Amino acid sequence: MSALRRMRIGDPVIYHGRELTLRGIDPMSVPERRAEVEDPDTGERFTVAFDELEEASPGPPGFDPAA
Repeated sequence: MSALRRMRIGDPVIYHGRELTLRGIDPMSVPERRAEVEDPDTGERFTVAFDELEEASPGPPGFDPAA
């Protein structure tokens, strides 16, 4: 499964070098899926092409975001 398919609402993502928070995703059945993202510093929300998102690094070795 690709990293993008594992992303969940609230996960950090990278969009054109900026780290943002994923807030919403179009269903997989929608052509040209879009995602709503939020800038954690400003609270600004905007919509981007889902295919342009990258998974943010999960943290240091042994890091468990669910812990």
